[in-house]
Amino acid sequence: MLIGVSSYESGIDMFEDILTKTYYGNTIGAYMLAFLLIIASVVLARVAYWVIGHVVKRFTRKTKNRMDDILVDMLEEPVVFAIVIIGIWFSLELLHTSDTAQTVIANAYYILIVFDVAWFISRILDALIRRYVEPMVMHSKSKLDDQLLPIIQKGMKIALWVMALLIALNNAGYNVGAVLASLGIGSIAFAMAAKDTIANLFGSFTIFVDKPFTVGERVLLSGHDGFVREIGVRSTRLETLNGRMVTLPNSQVANECIENISSDAASHGERSEGW
Repeated sequence: MLIGVSSYESGIDMFEDILTKTYYGNTIGAYMLAFLLIIASVVLARVAYWVIGHVVKRFTRKTKNRMDDILVDMLEEPVVFAIVIIGIWFSLELLHTSDTAQTVIANAYYILIVFDVAWFISRILDALIRRYVEPMVMHSKSKLDDQLLPIIQKGMKIALWVMALLIALNNAGYNVGAVLASLGIGSIAFAMAAKDTIANLFGSFTIFVDKPFTVGERVLLSGHDGFVREIGVRSTRLETLNGRMVTLPNSQVANECIENISSDAASHGERSEGW
């Protein structure tokens, strides 16, 4: 009996010795605790995802207001990501690290949190546009809003992520003014490298001003006969008569000779009515 007790106590002592051994400034027990906290945060994130999907959504479906449905639906993934980030943050706080490592971890934490918020706002904007703006655009008689909506949507998202990047860098301790100054110095080199993109931007502006065609019209462009499906910031998409999608750079479209078959058919119909 005494032998069994002594072997049990020696086993406990051996386990305690293993847990108290130090590697890179932390004990095995501290590493295990940090790992368990990360696992717990992942489990908590999964539970929160299930609660939002099966409990909160069921409650919001009963309300007449559809805005809460959109908010809850777009909040799912960002909330899960935020819980995992916070769990990893607290788990790393349990470990003793160097000042440099703590600075890197803190900066990464601030950047991820800001990007998570920007991700949520971006999802909300997309959902609101799909829910409220796109139906209005589809039912409007003008085709100009059909062309402008994708450009405005992309512009808003670019502005949002640029702002999020600047805020994240500022919270991480970087000098945003110096970063912007360096960007200004490098803008010439960037413009040279992105001259094709800039040419496409000016080409899209020319298309919107001159209006040689609109979305849905049939045109003959660069040897392709088809219907205009999208006029974007960089390119224009045609669906040919055999059902294939053709993407043409706006810089090329602006310099091409365009035959608008739809407008020709409409004007021919007007002349026939006049006769």
